[in-house]
Amino acid sequence: ALPFDSYEIDTTAFEGAIAEPLLEVPTVTIDDVEAFEAWKKSNVIAQKQAGYVAIGVKVLLGDFYTDKARLLADLIKNYGANELRFSLRQNIVIRNIKEENLPFFYQELAKLDMVNLGYDTIGDITACPGTDTCNLGIASSTGIADELERVLKVEYPQFANNKEITIKISGCMNACGQHNMAEIGFQGMSINSGKLVAPALQVLLGGGILGNGNGRFADKVIKIPSRRGPEALRLILNDFEANANGAKFLDYYDTNGEKYFYEFLKPLADVTNLTEADFVDWGNADNYVKAVGVGECAGVVIDLVATLLYEAKDKLTVAQESFEEGKWSDSIYQAYAGFVNGAKALLLAEKQKTNTHAGIIDSFDTVFVEGNKIELGTSFKELVYQINKNEPSEAFAKKYIQEAITFFEKLEAYRAADLAKA
Repeated sequence: ALPFDSYEIDTTAFEGAIAEPLLEVPTVTIDDVEAFEAWKKSNVIAQKQAGYVAIGVKVLLGDFYTDKARLLADLIKNYGANELRFSLRQNIVIRNIKEENLPFFYQELAKLDMVNLGYDTIGDITACPGTDTCNLGIASSTGIADELERVLKVEYPQFANNKEITIKISGCMNACGQHNMAEIGFQGMSINSGKLVAPALQVLLGGGILGNGNGRFADKVIKIPSRRGPEALRLILNDFEANANGAKFLDYYDTNGEKYFYEFLKPLADVTNLTEADFVDWGNADNYVKAVGVGECAGVVIDLVATLLYEAKDKLTVAQESFEEGKWSDSIYQAYAGFVNGAKALLLAEKQKTNTHAGIIDSFDTVFVEGNKIELGTSFKELVYQINKNEPSEAFAKKYIQEAITFFEKLEAYRAADLAKA
């Protein structure tokens, strides 16, 4: 167990008077009163201070850009209490707003496209970046999150205001999306089918934040191909509606137990009937076309390894572009990312763990270099860790990028030969 200490937090500064707006808040007339009332019901939270509310802003996948950030900061500084917070669920909370000023804030937030309904509801899914930007990601967290939100919106409108169930997704076991602390969680993994590797999701159930500093970890129930994630959600919600008998989700889960959910999700885990689509992760359809060539898709199967190799190659392209722009540090880092992502791809095919950079580098040496499967002329560790021994100069960037490209070519050749043996 990790040692820890407790520290008392001084909250006296929180008890002072709420700051008044710098400017007079204009009076506005709401045209669509029904939409305004729906927003208040969904996204506005009463504070314990009489007459004040907090506004919850649902931020899709936590993507928040500087152009809107500056406008939002000006809005809060001039017409609010100059206070904004980011939440663990990738959202924004604007505190200490006078209730009488809600029409004005609704109008201004609408201009920023920040009045989407569903703040902190089941449809407000938390997801880490996954393979979009993370070198350790195995599956596309954002891709499956998009699809699950679509399913909830289109097929389960009755859950629109449900704040009891949370869905959280992580692209790997490191749990940056806190999938193991959700009522329904998904963790990116992989499933082998012969020599091919399909993106997968581990389904976790029964976790959650209970309040007062208490929580519970979810149970790992079953692993399924990623493409079947939406169907898993449908089965869970359908059974909850049919059999919960008014109980809360966690009580419903505890009553039935892990084995109950494993049994009715088990058909989704069958890998004997995988289709081409099952090997292409959510949000990677474009990568599929780019990897196999336009017009060449028929009869060609691209799996998770091929997708990750494509993403590694893309990082090398970015490295070259950064080099041409004179950004030596950026180009070196992108080359490093290409090394790690390429190694990760082949290690997944060998069913090796890939949850840390150091682990990926060590495992690649053990499995491929020391195993005489790929000849590098040195250890992979020595090759990659040059980044720690050299200043970000033009000469080193050029050398490092070329070595990363050569390494990638060896990976492609090995993977092609390995598949040919299948």
